[in-house]
Amino acid sequence: HCKLPNEGKIDASQQRHAQLWGAMRIARVVALMLALMLAPRVEDRARDASPSGDAAFATTRRGPGDRETMTRFGASLVGALHDGDDADHTVGVTVDEDGNPIGDAVTQPARSMVGFVQDCSGFPPTQSGTLCGARGAYLHGHYLYVAATQVDTVSVVDVYRPDMPTVAGSVTDAKVLKGVVATWMHRSGEYLIAVARGRRPEGFGHVALIDVRWDRWRTDAAGRYLVTPRVVSHLANCSTDVTRGLSVGKLCGARAVAVVDETAYVVSEMSNSLSVVVVPARLSKDFMGFEPPTIVPEFVGTLVDTRLEGAYAVGVNGPNAYVASRWCKTCVVLVSLEDPGNPVVGGKLPRPGVLGQFDVVTSQEEAIARIALGAPLRGVEFVAKGVEADSAFAFVTTEFDGRVTTVDKKCVSFSADLGESVQQCALSARRVLYDLDFPADPRYEYRANARPNQALG
Repeated sequence: HCKLPNEGKIDASQQRHAQLWGAMRIARVVALMLALMLAPRVEDRARDASPSGDAAFATTRRGPGDRETMTRFGASLVGALHDGDDADHTVGVTVDEDGNPIGDAVTQPARSMVGFVQDCSGFPPTQSGTLCGARGAYLHGHYLYVAATQVDTVSVVDVYRPDMPTVAGSVTDAKVLKGVVATWMHRSGEYLIAVARGRRPEGFGHVALIDVRWDRWRTDAAGRYLVTPRVVSHLANCSTDVTRGLSVGKLCGARAVAVVDETAYVVSEMSNSLSVVVVPARLSKDFMGFEPPTIVPEFVGTLVDTRLEGAYAVGVNGPNAYVASRWCKTCVVLVSLEDPGNPVVGGKLPRPGVLGQFDVVTSQEEAIARIALGAPLRGVEFVAKGVEADSAFAFVTTEFDGRVTTVDKKCVSFSADLGESVQQCALSARRVLYDLDFPADPRYEYRANARPNQALG
């Protein structure tokens, strides 16, 4: 064997080249790690330097009184979940050692479930936790106000991190919040309106006001906001007619609410009614130091009609209320609110093609009513209200396991369009295109949550 003149030099050169290549790979990994660590600081500095109206940096962690959209974090997180054509992979995306995103870069979405919080243990009627029977919810700022039916509780869930929601506080009232099913934040941001249907089969319903003003909030050692809500007033109107063995009144089995300014519209499935209730403009003193005239909700007018039998959802648009009831599975009942003290069946709708003319319409297919309301009435009882139109997320509650789940909002929209239960978006990491579903799932159908108003056993 003869040794070539340059053989030792070639080996040494190859070794140096391999060492240099290895060092470059280590440097790239270190640089990537530093970039991920410093990204929040860079974003904070950019946010501080940006004008207040810059929507790209609209999301900062604030207290409960600030209404905000989670645009920056939301766009980044949904980009990570979808991993689509967007070239921005700055937050939450798994990358290889060369910085390239790992995963399907074409098909979207990758999954529907983003994150969840769960707080419930045991079985009815001895369950314990702050979210047992999670049902109606309302988003204000980055806090969800959730009705936990099984434990007579309204809980506050912090969704500042949509992928990691946490419980920030709760209030329980075994009488006023008995079977609470729906919530709505008043526009003042000072209090919450909660509707409770009462214990079955009596259904002694309530409309309660819950104080969540700034003095109810505090911060823990980590700077996280926590709240201690307090029931400050309530309205009730339901009792037992012993001679007939029936529950009678305006709020028997109160089931859903829609609020416009200082007026709450409450439907009750056992009373077959729609009640117009006035609520206070504020709980606090005004700028001159005067207390509000009252902080107690009061009845203005109530409609009782067989077409409102088992009423379980309500929406309001202009002078009309739209009520979903058992009277019709596919249509909604229109109620005129022109005289709040005397609501009547038959809403006024513009006559097509005739300017200034109106028709009185008693019922309408929900598919048509949805255009006026901007959202469906049926099938979305477990989807939080108050979510802004441009939000990337929706929030779905599941009562059987006491859970609140952040989901991709597109999944909820497609599920509602297909007539499927929106809870499919929360119960699994759904890995299909939302507008394709084979085989089709059974269509959503309302099932009564309270017995018909009949003789008490």
